[in-house]
Order: sequence, then structure tokens, then C-alpha cells
Amino acid sequence: MQLFMVYLGGRIQGCHIEMHDVRFVVGKSIEQTYTKLKAQWVGDKNSVHMDSYMAVNHIDGFAVSVVDEPVEQAEQLYFVNLGAYRADSLAEQHDFALYVARSSDEAKQRAKEHLLAGLSHIHKDDLYDVDDCFAVDLLDSQLHIKLTPSGQSQTIKPDWFGYHIL
Repeated sequence: MQLFMVYLGGRIQGCHIEMHDVRFVVGKSIEQTYTKLKAQWVGDKNSVHMDSYMAVNHIDGFAVSVVDEPVEQAEQLYFVNLGAYRADSLAEQHDFALYVARSSDEAKQRAKEHLLAGLSHIHKDDLYDVDDCFAVDLLDSQLHIKLTPSGQSQTIKPDWFGYHIL
């Protein structure tokens, strides 16, 4: 089974512009996950589409695998999303990444050092100092993330991008 990080887009009732979300899904292939992804979309199920996806294999020197038994490990895989602003743009800018860390605080600190360089007012959530940071371990009650030292890291870039209606 493969862990995928997927960038979805679509309409949500009452919004004037297309909305986006990052979702994590497990399957043998990306095509096998389309039904799960559509079910995860919070808006109009008829408008949801995939803008890009990435198979998550190696992050921060660790091989990432999906296993069907709980794993005891000091590190966890974290997704961190930060927001910031540019003086010449009305829109808020966002960037996100995956980090292997021993705590959410460590992952958030690393994100602040690497994401949105040169932009101002990097988002501060009152509690966490970032928009969103969570351990990627709640994919399915039967599945778990296993991290194995590998010395390899992949760039956070899409394996595919475009516009694919789910």
C-alpha cells in the first residue's frame, strides 16, 4: 500500500472562489483512491477535482511505509501548512511540507525556517504558531505509518499535476 499526499480543489457552498485542501490517502495506486478522496471532500462532490498528488516514499532521511500493525517509534511524520502575506498581493500565500520530527513543535519550527522565505506576517495560530500541523497517523484505524532510516529524501513536488475530475 502506498501513502499519497493529494491536493484537491472544488466548490464549497457559499464561497465565491474555488477552495483547496490537502488530503492523505492510502491505496495500491492513485486511481484506486479516487472514491475515498471524493468522499473526503467537504464541498460539492460534483465539483471536486485533483490538482496534483505525490507518492510519499522518503522524507528527511526516512523511508515511509504503510503497515497494518502499530509501530513504536520516536519520530512521526508531520504535515505543516503555513500562511503569509506579500505586500503586492491581496491573496494570502500558503506553503506546506512534510517533516519527520519527534514533536509537532520541532516540525513547526523547521517549517518556519524553510517555508515562505521573504514573506511577511507568517501566520501565527494562537496555540500552535502555524495554520495546521498534525501527525499523519489517523489514515485508517487498521493502517499505520512506519518510518525506517534510509538516508534518502524526496523533494516535495508532484508526481502528477493538472486537472482531473473525481
